[in-house]
Amino acid sequence: MNRSHQFLVIILVFVLAISSSCHALVSSAKITIKVMNEDGSPVEGARVGIGFDDYRNRNKENSVVGLSNDNGLFSGSAATTSGAIGFNITKQGYYKSTGEYLFKEKKLLRWQPWNQEIRIVLRKIGNPVPMYARKVTAILPAVNKEIGFDLFHADWVAPYGAGSMADFNASLKADDSGPDDFEYKVTIKFNGKMNGVYEVTDNILTGSSYKLPRLANEEGYQKSLNLMWRGLKRGQKRTWNQNRHYIYRVRAEENDGRLLRAMYGKIVSDVRIASNRREGKLPSIEFTYYLNPDYTRNLEFDTKHNLFGELPDLEKIRQP
Repeated sequence: MNRSHQFLVIILVFVLAISSSCHALVSSAKITIKVMNEDGSPVEGARVGIGFDDYRNRNKENSVVGLSNDNGLFSGSAATTSGAIGFNITKQGYYKSTGEYLFKEKKLLRWQPWNQEIRIVLRKIGNPVPMYARKVTAILPAVNKEIGFDLFHADWVAPYGAGSMADFNASLKADDSGPDDFEYKVTIKFNGKMNGVYEVTDNILTGSSYKLPRLANEEGYQKSLNLMWRGLKRGQKRTWNQNRHYIYRVRAEENDGRLLRAMYGKIVSDVRIASNRREGKLPSIEFTYYLNPDYTRNLEFDTKHNLFGELPDLEKIRQP
């Protein structure tokens, strides 16, 4: 072997040694998941899976799995190059919960704080009931006109669609002068003395797969929602917020100012305005809704019994 070859071999060995050393010196993280009921008591025997982000092992499972103890605790540790951790918790009779945690600093090859405790609530499966549940994209049929929408038919009322009873009315104000130079305002109004809507905030991306309260409130309903989307040339702004949700009451029956019965439902992740300019059409409203027709305030949806039956993929509900 000549000198040049010997030199290349030495360089290669050095590079491999450095690479191996760096590979071995990746910092570790440790977290403890505390699993609790909604009343704050510990949940024993919940399956906890913790995944640790590690760019060295993209094609491998880098996770720790086990069961919570009688104090609701389960701990896991592993190497992580980024300090990012994701986890999920499941147990028979409960809705799945998920979450994530990002460590921001490390010391002596440990992400800090070491053994961070994270409290996660598992929500029990209570009384799921069949509902009308659907994702809807509804093109607004006209400007400056209140048009009814029928939740049982997921459509505008006649003559604009197949609906027969207006559960709410939507009206559009549109000032559209071209791409990015527009302003759309939509008002959604719930008619009838006892009908209405109120707002709820809940993080849609983490926590329990079952979102929002199990029961709708008896009081506190407002009559309308106001939506807006403004183009870039007018100071871009839109009111849509995925963590904003709504509980509504429709088809209320009353006698002498006293509520006899009503139907209740929820809209998950707000109502969104979508543009259809390229198709030469008015904008749409997009929303995901659930309607319970049994005249109780129950909002817990039985995912196996959607009263709409089989739906196109784009309109299916994949969460309770």
